[in-house]
Amino acid sequence: MANKQFNLDGLTPLFRDAVLHKEPTLGFEVAQGRGRFVFMMFFSEEDKESRDLLFVYLRHTRVMLDFKLYGNHFKGDFRIFIDPVKERAMVEELQLGHGDVAFEFEGFLRQLNGAFPAQLPLQATLDTLRAVWPQVGERLRSVVDEAARTILIGIRRLGHKKPREKTLRKLYLHTNGDARTIRALVTALKAAHITLAWTDDPTAVAKSFVDLMGDVRRAGGRPSPLGTT
Repeated sequence: MANKQFNLDGLTPLFRDAVLHKEPTLGFEVAQGRGRFVFMMFFSEEDKESRDLLFVYLRHTRVMLDFKLYGNHFKGDFRIFIDPVKERAMVEELQLGHGDVAFEFEGFLRQLNGAFPAQLPLQATLDTLRAVWPQVGERLRSVVDEAARTILIGIRRLGHKKPREKTLRKLYLHTNGDARTIRALVTALKAAHITLAWTDDPTAVAKSFVDLMGDVRRAGGRPSPLGTT
């Protein structure tokens, strides 16, 4: 059986908006029939391994798939090639049962693509990633720096350097901050050339966002008040 080609152009507005807002991370879930498909993209300049990959987590069967994305994404080209093994996994996620009528896979892909959200607020991405990270985090260790260090303990000056997106992304995964708070903090960190310090010491006490904002302000940043953009 030959690989099937399909253009997931439903990603276009989400990708463009993420680039516009300089938030190169996407995560959303689509329910299709009995299946639940979680789509994830990580595409900062630092994401050498993942920037042209689409990750799809199948929540019922707990299978993770990845697809190489081809084409000019700004022009709506997100072509993937689906081999028979991945096709079978996606069909199994639907839990069709043996008594169902013949299944038309390309029609299913069109329905799935058409069900992508037209807009994806950052909060929706945070909620999605946090919900599945216990299941997918080990497979996606490359999309964050020092993946084992998940406890936020403070800040660190960088001189003239900018903080890495793969370090800041950990705010999405390992804190309970909302989108507005995280966006304000990230803006302040970048402006002040400050990054975050994390540890894997289970006895460490995580910094609160209020304390963290105070640290950034004292270090020379000018963060917006919490809860504002």
